[in-house]
Amino acid sequence: MPKSQWSSLLIWVGAVLIIIFATVFYRPAAASTGSLLIWMKGLIYVMDIDTLVLQRVGPAMASEVMAPAPGCFGQTDTPCWVTAGRNVYEVSLGGSTEPNAGVMLPLGEGFRWVDSAISWSPDGMHLAYGVLNEARNRVELRVYNAATTETRPVFLGADPEIAPAWTAGCAAGLTAADCQLAFKTRVNNVGVNEARPRLVALTLATGVEETWRLSSESIFELRWRPDGQLLYSRPKRHFRYAHDGTPAYAFPSNSRLANMSPDARFTVYYQPFTLQGCQADTADGCLNLGVWLANGDNPDNPGLIYNVELAQSEAGGLNFIPTWSPRGHAFVFFQEGKLIHYDVPQQEATIWYKPVQGKLRSIPVFSPDTEAVAFIDDQGQGFSEYRLVVVNPRLQPIEHIIDTQTGIRLLAWLPN
Repeated sequence: MPKSQWSSLLIWVGAVLIIIFATVFYRPAAASTGSLLIWMKGLIYVMDIDTLVLQRVGPAMASEVMAPAPGCFGQTDTPCWVTAGRNVYEVSLGGSTEPNAGVMLPLGEGFRWVDSAISWSPDGMHLAYGVLNEARNRVELRVYNAATTETRPVFLGADPEIAPAWTAGCAAGLTAADCQLAFKTRVNNVGVNEARPRLVALTLATGVEETWRLSSESIFELRWRPDGQLLYSRPKRHFRYAHDGTPAYAFPSNSRLANMSPDARFTVYYQPFTLQGCQADTADGCLNLGVWLANGDNPDNPGLIYNVELAQSEAGGLNFIPTWSPRGHAFVFFQEGKLIHYDVPQQEATIWYKPVQGKLRSIPVFSPDTEAVAFIDDQGQGFSEYRLVVVNPRLQPIEHIIDTQTGIRLLAWLPN
């Protein structure tokens, strides 16, 4: 064979090998994006991010409490369970298209279902919820084991509007010595001076209770610090110590949009400030809007992690409550159309996505497997008020218009 033909043959063979390698070993970014647990059109689904193919999980009304278990976020090796009111569904992560019939949380004679706030234990198996004792007109707090479907009553007289809070020690199971369940009591006879609401921390292994008195003002959330101290929020997202009511962080009076990390170690908030050394023509020209991070170990010395001129901030754009990852290692916030990611261990703020022009329709969710986040906004290009955006800083963003008139909620980004 002439040399020129050998050269042509080698080039042709090389080209074929390149195609084969590209086909076998290369996978586009979309192929490994994963699935989202969503609510839409009266149903909970598993949605494939790349194809938008839906796998039905079970019915859920918009007014029902929908709470995914830690397994849905990849925090535990337990199954992914999700509640929809009284129903508990196990979500298949293996691609099965068969809907799960679900299990109904037990009631018992003399009890009635109420739409109480609920919470999953960090072991991924136990659910705290409330039912109404009709004879006594009080809510009984119960703990349900999703693996065995067994339930146990733990307290009569809980406030159904405040989600119970589990200590991190419950990750080792309910028999762990440091596993405590905190909740608020509800007082029916408010006119009695002695009958004030309380916070209760119940050690589930022993039944020992620790209590703190509260005023009649509303509280919104309970959370445990790593050192075992219980916090409650009043007003929203501003936390205080249960034992004496003092603030967990020294927030400036003009701060806003505070949000605490899941483990209560950090709190992020917005606050205007004057830029030092600024030479602007007017005093207002030196005002900046800063994003600050307060560390619970050094609460009086917050760090400035991001800032923008206040005049630009007031001109428009999208602001939203900072949203933490389930593990508390990062959070995202929206400022002037930019999705900004902050890595807590690296102490690094990075702009991940810029052209956000409208309003968020659902709280962002973090990927459990990669550094990525998904959110819903209203930029459906006139076709829909709902657009799914998936942002991975190493890849091109994924944008899908969602065809729905009744809304869509992101509940979790499921582990692959």
